[in-house]
Amino acid sequence: MQLPIFLMIFLAPVFVPLDLLRAWIHAVATVNPFTHLLEAARSLLAGGTTGVAFAFVLVPVLAALFALWAVRGLKSAEAAGG
Repeated sequence: MQLPIFLMIFLAPVFVPLDLLRAWIHAVATVNPFTHLLEAARSLLAGGTTGVAFAFVLVPVLAALFALWAVRGLKSAEAAGG
């Protein structure tokens, strides 16, 4: 479970804004949903509201996807342990 979350955070612009990234890491970070959450958090800390509405939509969607992933993993673990 930790590896996908680590990769999601690793491939997001955690330490620098998205505009400063170059090459392949910029391409990956633009499609990473965690990037939008980070940009919205930075915007709120700076006193703006850029991307905050999208982040409020994205959080429940990601929570639902992670919940489905967890339930699927539990069901397959139960079936394997049988």
